[in-house]
Amino acid sequence: MAAEAGRDLRIEYASDGTTFAVVAGARTDSLTFNNEAIDITDKDDAGVRTYLDDIGVKSMSLSCTGVATASTFSALAAAAGSDSALHAFRVAFGSFATYTGSFFITSFEATGEQADTITFTMSLESSGAITVS
Repeated sequence: MAAEAGRDLRIEYASDGTTFAVVAGARTDSLTFNNEAIDITDKDDAGVRTYLDDIGVKSMSLSCTGVATASTFSALAAAAGSDSALHAFRVAFGSFATYTGSFFITSFEATGEQADTITFTMSLESSGAITVS
């Protein structure tokens, strides 16, 4: 299988819920698949942990850091500060797959230093099913 460049992993945001655009200015995008196990260990397992062959909770975490650019930054900042908890995001995992769903913005931070650009960091947690295409 061919390798892919890190720039091919991109997080996209749809401020209107349907039209996705890449998070402009991103330097680092990441995704994490999370699966919570169901522990069914009991006294008959001789002290060896046993999991149910099922997943308790599946989720996806996204994070992004980058340089603030007007095309996306203001929309993300507005979303993070809005009364709406869930927002439409999509992550393109190179040519391997694309994951789309509702995400909760758990944190959004903007930093500005005197001799540097405004940068941002954002963390997201999925809510509901994730569509894979």
